[in-house]
Amino acid sequence: MNIFTTFIFMIVIGAVIGAATNHLAIKMLFRPYKPYYLFGKQLPFTPGLIPKRRDEVAKQVGVMVMEHLLTPEGIQKRFESSEAKQEILHTVHRYIDKGAEMEITVLSLLESFGVSQADVKADEWIHEWSDHKLNSLLENYNEQTLSELLPLDVENKISSKIPDAADYILKRGIHYFESEEGKSRLGNMIDDFLKERGMLGSMVQMFLGNSSLIDRVHPEIIKFLRNAETKRFLSDLLVQEWDKVKQFSLHELDQRWNVKELIFSVKNQLLSHFSTKLILDRSVGAYVSAVADDLKTHVAPVLIQKGISAASNVLEGLLAKLQFEDIIREQIELFPLEKMEELVVSISNKELKMITFLGGLLGGLIGAIQAIFVTLF
Repeated sequence: MNIFTTFIFMIVIGAVIGAATNHLAIKMLFRPYKPYYLFGKQLPFTPGLIPKRRDEVAKQVGVMVMEHLLTPEGIQKRFESSEAKQEILHTVHRYIDKGAEMEITVLSLLESFGVSQADVKADEWIHEWSDHKLNSLLENYNEQTLSELLPLDVENKISSKIPDAADYILKRGIHYFESEEGKSRLGNMIDDFLKERGMLGSMVQMFLGNSSLIDRVHPEIIKFLRNAETKRFLSDLLVQEWDKVKQFSLHELDQRWNVKELIFSVKNQLLSHFSTKLILDRSVGAYVSAVADDLKTHVAPVLIQKGISAASNVLEGLLAKLQFEDIIREQIELFPLEKMEELVVSISNKELKMITFLGGLLGGLIGAIQAIFVTLF
């Protein structure tokens, strides 16, 4: 073998060894995927480096991601950026626009979520809630007087209206007794009164006559009702009675006039004219479109800002509770080695080929140097 052939042969052998060694080293990062045994002993370099250190790699990747990549500060900074806020705002606007176009009724929407007969249930809940609250309220104020229960301005307002009430009563009385019905009833009352007096009544009726007595009494009654002293007397009487009533406790008022029953009756009467079906039987779009501009202009920006602030305050604790580090570790441990190798090779294929080529180049250079030494020495 001449010198040139030896020189070329050693270069080729060195290059092949260098390239093959680097290629084998790259392959041994992942392969073999599992350990092999010979005579009960595990063979060296089985499994490959990454499969063997998979748990450590998964743990370190999880720690690195949480400590350097997925940090609360980084996420908070991203959330608080103007771009993120604008993107969130645009998303909210799109949902508001979609909501304004929804033709489905609120009742049907609730039924689609499994809430059937929402209007009936809502009405029943309102009745039960109002009964409970009203019972509790009346129980708490059961021993308090009406004067203590009424606000001072309401009490003063009622007191100031008593003269007007007296005037109204007298005017209605005058109007009634001036009518034919009132005059007729007055005649019947006089007739009954005289009959109850027996012979004396018969004598008076015989001498005066019923019609004559009515004609005499009727103007006097009207005159009495028109008299200013009558109005003053009735007003004073109402004031005295009002002062007495104000000192009654709620319990006493209920015993005398069934006030609690009256309150519940008024409440039930009011609720009988109200049904949530009128509210729930309208389309979702009708409600959303009515407030869409306000939602976009005022509500959405404020809620987004408050939501970001609230999320920022609990972000660190939330990340700790979610245990992303463990999630990342578990996912890496469950990730198939074949897919991991394919992923790494597909990303760094050119670089890996260059490493193999570099191994061949270095091997060839070493072979050339060896050939020089062999030739010279």
